[in-house]
Amino acid sequence: MALLATLACGRPVHAQTPGPPSAHDARPQDDHAQDDAQTLETLHVTAQRPPTAQEQFRGHLQRNWRPPRSAEQFGLDGGVPAWLGQQLIRGATATARSLPGWKREVQPAIARAPPLDDEQMDRSQDLSSPGAQPR
Repeated sequence: MALLATLACGRPVHAQTPGPPSAHDARPQDDHAQDDAQTLETLHVTAQRPPTAQEQFRGHLQRNWRPPRSAEQFGLDGGVPAWLGQQLIRGATATARSLPGWKREVQPAIARAPPLDDEQMDRSQDLSSPGAQPR
């Protein structure tokens, strides 16, 4: 403990023990308090501020932005015929999805009847109450 106090204050601090006061403790308390007083620097604690909407938008653009393909890369990828084929496939898919009878890939949940009838539900609630005895 004395080691921690020495490190914190920069000078040795004597441990206080119960008993009669010694000659070291006989000096006035005001002088003792002035010797031990140490002024510390002001500490400012701040949290990181949340990003503004503009900063979030810029961050999104920087993460998802890709430079456009060069003409050479466009040609190596198949050029105009491959691009037209992709556009035809996209158009055919959009048309097929608009036809009657087309079901979406994700279907909404359909509610079903409870697995217990009314008598079984009442018995279950009676059994779940505290102190209930089985019938």
